[in-house]
Amino acid sequence: MAQGIPQTPKVKGATKIGCMVPLLIIGALAFYFFAYPALTPDTIRGNVLATALAPSKDGAPKLWVLTDNSFNCIMKTETPGRMSIGRECLFCNFRVYVYDPVKEKAVTRFDTPLEDIITVIDMAYAGGKVWIIMGGYGKNEPRIEAYDPETARLVMDTKSFTADHPLLKGGLAAIYYSDREHTVSINTKDGLQGVKFCLETGDLFRDHGEWRSAFIRDDTRDSVAVMARDRSGGPRKKLVLVSGPRGKLMDHATSLDSYAGDEHSLNFFTGATGKLLTEKIFLEGIIYHQDRDCAIIMYLDQIGKQANRIMTCYDLATGRRKWTVPPDQMFKKMKIDEEDDSFSSLFFTKDTIRVRRTGDLVVLQLKGVGLMGFDYKTGKKLWTLDI
Repeated sequence: MAQGIPQTPKVKGATKIGCMVPLLIIGALAFYFFAYPALTPDTIRGNVLATALAPSKDGAPKLWVLTDNSFNCIMKTETPGRMSIGRECLFCNFRVYVYDPVKEKAVTRFDTPLEDIITVIDMAYAGGKVWIIMGGYGKNEPRIEAYDPETARLVMDTKSFTADHPLLKGGLAAIYYSDREHTVSINTKDGLQGVKFCLETGDLFRDHGEWRSAFIRDDTRDSVAVMARDRSGGPRKKLVLVSGPRGKLMDHATSLDSYAGDEHSLNFFTGATGKLLTEKIFLEGIIYHQDRDCAIIMYLDQIGKQANRIMTCYDLATGRRKWTVPPDQMFKKMKIDEEDDSFSSLFFTKDTIRVRRTGDLVVLQLKGVGLMGFDYKTGKKLWTLDI
């Protein structure tokens, strides 16, 4: 009887090779996510999700950078009669770097392990602390943490935050951060909706109404810069300084751009007056940062499917332009080109931009791309971090 060709050795060899491939992949991932960062602790890596600028005792601000350091992938699951596609992560965590712009390196770094992917997370400097606020998703519970800006030491975690406020004893069900208000809105597991926490003061309010009552009667005279629509309407906007009772300005913060171009409506609804700071037209202008000194505006060079963004800074005391950064000095991906990619439109990209300023440092963040530092006095670009 003729003997067949033995197949066992080939099967075993194929099995060994098949097993080695995932092991090699896992080994490469482990090296990239653990060994390589340990060898290069000064380098910032990962997908940039949030930033904060915090002053330090030596006078030079430190830049806090929060990145998604997870390995994210798309998983397809098939069962009889059903298929689902979703995003999952391995080594789920976020990493925080404290970057020294003078030394041009990260001086501190720490990781926070997670159970699931990151969907919504933010960072802010307020009330003398650096805050991290993360919405819950999947196995990730909502979290709020505070850090000492000088030492990067954790001074409050979610457990101690809820313990300090009896109103939150039921636990956090959902959490939302407002960068404009510097407040956190909280839903609790025992059914409270819209509890408000103020990062600046540390005060907690039972709901929006109680929070509003705390400031609405404040008659202190204050001013805020607004992008008011030009009389011709559409994308044409002008920079107006609105002055009035602080309480009413806060209460109408989301609608001031509608009133600022009409003196009668502005005075009727808010008791405020408006002062045009410049005759310049800002196409689709958005104020990305303002403080007592300045307003930093991003606007387009033209209307259409292809346009460039321009960043400019105005002194609010004099109404004069301090500086302007042209498109070729900013990230190429800030360009709007709907003919190449419909998702590069103003609608989809305006919320990916953040601008922070502390002292003489202005930081431009483009989510998922990187960071740029500019000198506040001159607008000169100081450094770029492509991450």
